[in-house]
Amino acid sequence: MPGTLVALGSFLKHHPGFGGDLVVVHDALPEAHRRHLSQACPRVRFEPISPELHDRLAALGAARPELAPRLGQLYSLEAFRLRGYRKVLFYDSDVLFQASVADLFDSPAALLCCGDDVFLRGARRDAATFAPLPPARPPGAAGVLERTFGAGFLLIDAGLVEEGCYTELLDLVAPQSWSGAATTHTDQLILNRHFAGRQTLVGWTYDFVVPMAEAIHAREGVDAGNARTLHFAGPVKPWMPEAMLRWTQGDPKRKPVDAFRLWYDAYVGCLADAHVRSAGDRLAGNRE
Repeated sequence: MPGTLVALGSFLKHHPGFGGDLVVVHDALPEAHRRHLSQACPRVRFEPISPELHDRLAALGAARPELAPRLGQLYSLEAFRLRGYRKVLFYDSDVLFQASVADLFDSPAALLCCGDDVFLRGARRDAATFAPLPPARPPGAAGVLERTFGAGFLLIDAGLVEEGCYTELLDLVAPQSWSGAATTHTDQLILNRHFAGRQTLVGWTYDFVVPMAEAIHAREGVDAGNARTLHFAGPVKPWMPEAMLRWTQGDPKRKPVDAFRLWYDAYVGCLADAHVRSAGDRLAGNRE
């Protein structure tokens, strides 16, 4: 829940005029968590995953148990089911907004996203296995996925939702989609296959993946301090101090001091904002 609180709070901080809905996609999120998030961010709406996706995830986990720990990542597909919006902006809940991303909404692209680690290295993926390809494989060859992207940030145009791509994506949530695949990627595999050639990539400032910080800086000159968002992808999150400690002790070259400090500052700010808002609501209630 701390990650979601910071994601929502930091988004609102940098988008003060935002008039849209804030939607948290979940599967049986405890009532206590929903209540706490609602108190801190009264505008939030909780959207359970569809019964169809729930059943498909259960079947996929039973058939491919190695994917079970990552099935929750497929909740991202629910963003393609949200109707009634001109644009749907999806971010993972482990993101921190440091600046506005409102300029993205002016793009006419059907799907905006950021390149993944393989694309960042200048490589491509095999469409069947999703494994990185050797440089000798020529661009444009059959069975090659070009400009592969991560699934933690997506800006989806209403046209994609209206054309019914959600049903098509659900059909891919099946064991045969991972037949021969040398990966435990879930939504990233499905989305890259389905939207191959239709995606529009933007700079990593919109999805600054912290474990990729050095490579992003080398390519774009963006670092944790001036990126528009920080994405704490991977198993080590700022709100998991034990995991962070093990990580830094195991690899002293990758101490995430700057990025994690920025998240901690934002977390304290979100808690203070929620505290002030709650206190103000109580005072207003006492005056009535």
